[in-house]
Amino acid sequence: MTDSTDCAFARLDETIDAISRKMPGSPREEIVLTRLHLHVQLQLASWFETTLKPFGLNESTWMALLLIYSRPDERLGPSDISAALSFSRTNATRVVDELEQHGLIRRQPSPQDRRKTELVLTPVGLELITRAMPVQRQRMREAWQDFSVEERALFEAMQRKLLARLAG
Repeated sequence: MTDSTDCAFARLDETIDAISRKMPGSPREEIVLTRLHLHVQLQLASWFETTLKPFGLNESTWMALLLIYSRPDERLGPSDISAALSFSRTNATRVVDELEQHGLIRRQPSPQDRRKTELVLTPVGLELITRAMPVQRQRMREAWQDFSVEERALFEAMQRKLLARLAG
């Protein structure tokens, strides 16, 4: 984390403390955990976007591309992208349009149901994944290198527990 990032959260800490003094009984610990989680998420997204940008990608396009790639036949319905990545239909359409404009995927009628469209990975898309994946893997290792195996396992368990709680 950079000094400016530390400083940005320190200012948020000060704000939370000031509000807690004005409103006794505020759940300070829960507020800090929530704000810290959101702050880290933004920093993590920015961290990875720096390695995606040279490939003409962002987090949304990369994840959609990987989702299509992950299928055995490298094809997927547009609504599956929306559901799997928690995108609105509008955002999913924008991401798919962008991938198609760059020649990374193509739309084609479903062989099972002509009323449906499938998104199919192109050779250009496969080649881009092949080039970008080693860079992303290295970036992933760098992000988590200061954590032990046990800390990573605990962090994952805690994240999954929070996700389950928020999901209902």
